[in-house]
Amino acid sequence: MGSTGAMAQSQDLVKWRASANVQNNNNFFNTNTAPVSERLTSETLGVNLSIPYSLQRFELDASVVASQYQSNTNFDNTGTNYNGTWFWSFTPELHGTVTSSRAETLVAANDSVDRTLRNKTTAQNNAIAAAYDLGGPWQVTAGVVNTSTINERAVIGQSDNHATGANAGVRYVLGSGNSLAYFHQVSNGDSNTDYVLTTDDVAVVWVLSGNTTLNGHVASVNQKFGATPQFDFSGTSGAANLVWRLTGKTSLTAGWQRDLVSYQTLGSTHTQTDYFTIAPVWQISPVTSVRAQYRTGTLDDKGNPYGTASSRQDRLQDTSLSFSWQPYQKLSLSATIAQTSRSSTVANTDFTAQLLTLGAVFSF
Repeated sequence: MGSTGAMAQSQDLVKWRASANVQNNNNFFNTNTAPVSERLTSETLGVNLSIPYSLQRFELDASVVASQYQSNTNFDNTGTNYNGTWFWSFTPELHGTVTSSRAETLVAANDSVDRTLRNKTTAQNNAIAAAYDLGGPWQVTAGVVNTSTINERAVIGQSDNHATGANAGVRYVLGSGNSLAYFHQVSNGDSNTDYVLTTDDVAVVWVLSGNTTLNGHVASVNQKFGATPQFDFSGTSGAANLVWRLTGKTSLTAGWQRDLVSYQTLGSTHTQTDYFTIAPVWQISPVTSVRAQYRTGTLDDKGNPYGTASSRQDRLQDTSLSFSWQPYQKLSLSATIAQTSRSSTVANTDFTAQLLTLGAVFSF
């Protein structure tokens, strides 16, 4: 026992990081009239911890982020974030994870009922997952999950959410890396009123070649509200991503994603968002790289809770170009220029914003 503990101790890995960012945004409130420029300065102190012990492994990434706004100082905030995982294994056949995560972020100004006030969202996720190897490529899986999303202030079309769910499924995994999985999950939650969310999900990983991988999933979603059945909805969500390593220095990621989200207004029960993304990367040298991303999508109001359906559709576009430089082993510098825009069938909701971000990360 003593030698095992000593070995685990020798493999312990702790990495600290400190970073600073400055961002200029020429349309902080995302409006199409009288845009307001803002400068955001943020500092982060974080730690990454990895501890193996026998068949177990413990990982933790935690950080504290302090943000200051030059003009709109009422948006100043400090966020505490973490993501911890225990990779457990009782036997080589029975294994799984216990995870807990917390993320504090600001709601986009145009999504808050009062865009002039800070609105912080705290998202918490706790889950237990287990897998049992039946022999050969087959696994059975099961798990429970508890989630919550709490907003500082009211958000348009959404409210605070708490949910607890259980799932079970089966997975087929080949040594080549290809896999096919199915799971069924039922969650009971509260968002204004109680609801039941049922999800049936099929996921696939397909290694096309040594340089190309395709992964994705498609899910049937059905959400029913006990006290307000007019906001019930169902539909199909999913995602697909292709990762293509063109050369030793270049790669390309392309993808599609569809999200269904409860969105309760007089004319909608939920929104459907479809995004298409393309993101090339060029590793110029061992210490310099360039990354670009273009994402375009549509967001549609769906449903008809009170007899008159909303006809709103938003077209969304995000473009960014980033340059990274690592002049020293423990120091990384970056610069990113980006533009985000929205055009909508609803008057006075269009906007365009340009952002410039400079960052530095010191690891030790």
